[in-house]
Amino acid sequence: MLKIVDGIPFIGQATDRFRVKAFDLGHGHIEASASRVIEWQEADWSPEYLADVLDAIARAKAEEDQAEREQLNRKRAARRAKTRVRRLCKAAGLDTLLTLTYRGAQPDLAVMKAHVKEFNRRMLALKFPDGRPALPGFRFVAGFELQERGTWHAHLATRDIPSTLPGVDWRSFNVIRAVWRGVTGQLQGNIDVQRRKRNSAKSSAQVAAYIAKYIGKTFEDLAAGRAERYAVYGIRGDSVPEAVDLGVVDNLHQAITITYELLMEAQMVSTARLDQWKDWFFVAGELPRGGPKSIRCV
Repeated sequence: MLKIVDGIPFIGQATDRFRVKAFDLGHGHIEASASRVIEWQEADWSPEYLADVLDAIARAKAEEDQAEREQLNRKRAARRAKTRVRRLCKAAGLDTLLTLTYRGAQPDLAVMKAHVKEFNRRMLALKFPDGRPALPGFRFVAGFELQERGTWHAHLATRDIPSTLPGVDWRSFNVIRAVWRGVTGQLQGNIDVQRRKRNSAKSSAQVAAYIAKYIGKTFEDLAAGRAERYAVYGIRGDSVPEAVDLGVVDNLHQAITITYELLMEAQMVSTARLDQWKDWFFVAGELPRGGPKSIRCV
């Protein structure tokens, strides 16, 4: 590994040590990771040799296929976005799936986003006959997916959607259906109140992973440089806390042990992953729950 700092070359050497970091995302969610420590030493190169190395690197980059570089950049951006979305969902305690789509053909992502924005506005504007907000604090993270038939739909992670709105005889499913249909008009948005078996047993961490999955898929489907593959409504951007640096340990075994010890006794492991080169380890834990409600608009 090589890096240049102010014109000075440094060579990186992998060590046996690992740096451990953790996120306490609230709502019983903890994520921890351990990454191999790289030691950097200044290379004793002459200016002429450094110039030759930089020239070789430049030639190699010039020979790379542009499409491959764009694909690699999309994958990197997708990983960052998926991580951001996953942590936002956990930090906000989102535990309910809501999928918005159309009966008619709707191939325009900009229209989908505009409809989701208007849907959010109307949901927040809902009021009981006495003027009280019907769903105060409505919030969600949305990921967009292009169906095989060429029509966009939006997967929403949200929470606090009761079966019946309190104090009145209004089924929330019927209300959400009416709001979405009002937004989509002739494109005929609708809502299916049946729970899907594959979603009914999902935990809140799995809801976050479910939404994040579609973020990555959309990055692959869209052209490079296209922004806003997801939307966030009612959730502060700074709601995800900073990572806590737990320091450096001597080996991978110690790193894995420490990350698991961060989980409370009542927590279950929702994800555990070690990369194939054993340079990075990740574990996520959450308090067990009965699984989210699943609402699908069709």
